[in-house]
Amino acid sequence: MQLAPLPPVDHPAFDAWVETLPPAFRQAVQSAATLPTLLEAAPYLMGLANTHADWLATALAGEPDTAMAAVLADLRAAGGENIEEAQLGTRLRVAKGRTALLAAVAETGGAWTSARATEALADLADAALDAALDFLMCRAHERGLLSVPIEEATAANSGLALFALGKHGGRELNYSSDIDIVAFYDPGKGVLADPSEAGRTYSRMVQKLVGLMEERREFGYVFRTDLRLRPDPGSTPVAISFDAALTYYESRGQNWERAAWIKARPCAGDVASGERFLAELAPYIWRKHLDYATIADIQAMKRQINVSKKVGDIRVEGHNVKLGRGGIREIEFFAQTQQLIAGGRDPNLRVRPTAEALDALARTNWIGFKTASNLKETYWFLRAVENRLQMLKDEQTHVMPETAEGVATVARLMGFDDNGAFEAAYRGALERVAGYYAELFTEGESLGAVDGNLVFTGSDDDPGTLETLTGIGFADPAKASATVRKWHYGGYAATRTAAARAHLTELIPALLATFGTAGNADEAMMKFDDFLSRLPTGVQLFALLRNHPQLRTLLVQFMASAPRMAEAVIRRAHVMDGLIDPAFAEDVTHREVLVEKVDAFLGEGRSYEDVIDRARIIGQEQRFMICAGLLSGTLDVRAAGDQFTALAETLVHWLFDAVRREFERRYGVIEGARTGLLAFGKMASREMTATSDLDFILLYDAPLDAESNGERPLATSQYYTRLTQRLVAAITAPTAEGVLYEADMRLRPSGNAGPLATSLSGFISYHRDNAWTWEHLALSRARVILADNDLGTDIDAAISEAFARPRDAAKTIDDVVSMRALMARERPAKHDFDLKLVDGGLVDLEFIAQSAQLVAGRTIARPQAPVAEVLARLKETGLVPEGGRLAGIHALYSTILQVMSAALTNPRADTPWGGAFKELLAQLTNYPDFNRLQADLKAMRAEVSAVAARWYEKAKDL
Repeated sequence: MQLAPLPPVDHPAFDAWVETLPPAFRQAVQSAATLPTLLEAAPYLMGLANTHADWLATALAGEPDTAMAAVLADLRAAGGENIEEAQLGTRLRVAKGRTALLAAVAETGGAWTSARATEALADLADAALDAALDFLMCRAHERGLLSVPIEEATAANSGLALFALGKHGGRELNYSSDIDIVAFYDPGKGVLADPSEAGRTYSRMVQKLVGLMEERREFGYVFRTDLRLRPDPGSTPVAISFDAALTYYESRGQNWERAAWIKARPCAGDVASGERFLAELAPYIWRKHLDYATIADIQAMKRQINVSKKVGDIRVEGHNVKLGRGGIREIEFFAQTQQLIAGGRDPNLRVRPTAEALDALARTNWIGFKTASNLKETYWFLRAVENRLQMLKDEQTHVMPETAEGVATVARLMGFDDNGAFEAAYRGALERVAGYYAELFTEGESLGAVDGNLVFTGSDDDPGTLETLTGIGFADPAKASATVRKWHYGGYAATRTAAARAHLTELIPALLATFGTAGNADEAMMKFDDFLSRLPTGVQLFALLRNHPQLRTLLVQFMASAPRMAEAVIRRAHVMDGLIDPAFAEDVTHREVLVEKVDAFLGEGRSYEDVIDRARIIGQEQRFMICAGLLSGTLDVRAAGDQFTALAETLVHWLFDAVRREFERRYGVIEGARTGLLAFGKMASREMTATSDLDFILLYDAPLDAESNGERPLATSQYYTRLTQRLVAAITAPTAEGVLYEADMRLRPSGNAGPLATSLSGFISYHRDNAWTWEHLALSRARVILADNDLGTDIDAAISEAFARPRDAAKTIDDVVSMRALMARERPAKHDFDLKLVDGGLVDLEFIAQSAQLVAGRTIARPQAPVAEVLARLKETGLVPEGGRLAGIHALYSTILQVMSAALTNPRADTPWGGAFKELLAQLTNYPDFNRLQADLKAMRAEVSAVAARWYEKAKDL
């Protein structure tokens, strides 16, 4: 073992001990450069070295990992051997003493890092618990308590899972640590002879296990074992069932328990059952939404620890390396808080060890790589100090010595021969941690954060406050002051709880400053007051806005220029979660990232109903994010359409799978049948907006005279009609989480008069013999979005066949022109920016492209292509020389309609627009001002109408 020397000291006790050793051992010990300083400083280690001198000499001659592997192998064997309890106890305690000695020597001598030493200690704890439980299962078999043969009476088959929490769970156990474990069992495992006695049998087993760990015998003890982190420890037995544990956590679990379970790991016993339990518990630990109220809870925990442990300012002598300012706990809280906040959305953050958590936070852009590197280095420095404090006397202490001499001892074991250099390094580490911790855990924005008074108590205005409000930019400071007082007095539902008002009080200074930068502070406050008056609850949103200045600014901007976005926040404050994600600007532009996030979130649904709710949560959030990307200029109109469509398709896939699984449980399947979904309109052309419906039909290919094979068989047509009804309900039904999409199935054969689901043969014959021209127009950009096996190919072939048939061009064009005239009469445009329906608007562009597909499809050679692509192709083929220009106009129309859908609560309403929205619209369409945009649109509409008229005349003769 290669060991580095520590700074030298006089070591008479070490020398005296060496003289007692046999010559063969003496040489090995004397050649280990670390030992004199280490053993002279640490009476506990000197005692271990004396007890295990022969083993130590052998270990020093090899590698520490080899010695550790041998210790663990002996423990694993011990549990299954036919030995007495006293013999097992000795084996456990010898293993603990040797591991403690090895870890101290290898870590202080540089053969192991502190990380490896803590990992070895955790592995020892796992092996000791497993060996003890193996032994207890054998004894239970001897007493007739088990129903399985002796070879199956093992810890792994026990039905009892032991979970390591805290540092043990993260495999980063400190030198003289307790182990925090909880014990849950599976009553359905079938191991016990009397399952009704499961609670009593497993509890006695756990109590006996703790005795084996804790009792002080020859060779000491194994581990102090703490069971108090189980649910409601004052009133529950030491082992409870998985179901009871889940019920507790889901109904009564608190944030501190969520934080404890971040590192939870099945460490011994029935590990496979433990892993399944952890998967079921995941939604409790990892919330669906970003949970910023968690910060307040964890900060309160930290403050309580500071008070209870009398932790003060940063110092060296007497400083608590774990709980003190800048200590280990602050690094752990720094990582765990952000894991709790974002781990529900990003499974990559669900890691146990603190250092790995910091790396994961850096990889997902929640913190910088430099921050992660600094905190990891500091974490292991402080953990090394902690280990050295504890290895001196095997004491569970975290407090630095009160004397300079005591600090110097720790410094030497850290490799420092200069006490001042160690103190500087230690103080620097604490200051580094405190700085990062303070950035995350702000102590609250005081009411003095804005220069000047901000006093909103009592009924009279404070003159100093009015002066401050005037300085911020309020033209009517008295009205602003009265408005804030109304909020403080719980005038609205969102401010009625004490917690909400506490958060709002902290938020007010920053919020007022944000109003001041909005251009018109009074108007911004008026809109926020209206927003607040309709907000059902405020705690989460106020906590969110306190922690993220950019969200305050964004929300105020939404209220001015994008009221639909503000309304979305009122309905579901958590739709803003995604905007906080550091990767927002990058992720919102990538289809694969969006799909991956939706897949990950829905993949954790635990039931059909949960998938339905989760679809609405992630659907609303991602739509909000895409809108935010569009309105901020991060996404162009084409990318936004792609993303809205990718979101819809992914959600439909998940819901259809969930509906079909649930449906087949009851009604079975029709053997050999194939099912598909055919999309129309903007979903088909990947041009969806924030307010788009889903236009689709369900097609199936199955024997018409067949029946399903379930407990309630259905004939083919009835089977698919009901399946379609269930799918439409899953998409459109309002739940506690809101509505996902409206669905429009009027484009099925025979429209509302026809069956909800259509057979492939019926679809083919309908479009061959009975379809109207307008139905073929819609079919010209249809797209299969889901299909079993090769049904999608067959549907595309059917569409190609419908378009390949010869048709009367003059009659087709007459039908198109008549249809457009009918639409103008029955659905007239409501204002000049109702660009879909205005004369010369989007519908006219679509009719040009779609009619061209009907009468000149072979020339265009772009079957089922989007409108813009067809328009460009019309120019290339010479059919419409202005086609390129029309494609450009189509892009502008689409941008305006996308922005209107994202920003306005009712885009078609003929109500005046505010200046902020007009400015936003001009900006996103690259116009210098709104008036220029308005004038150009008028000219473009006339241009489109003229080209349409010329095209229709020309097309009749094709």
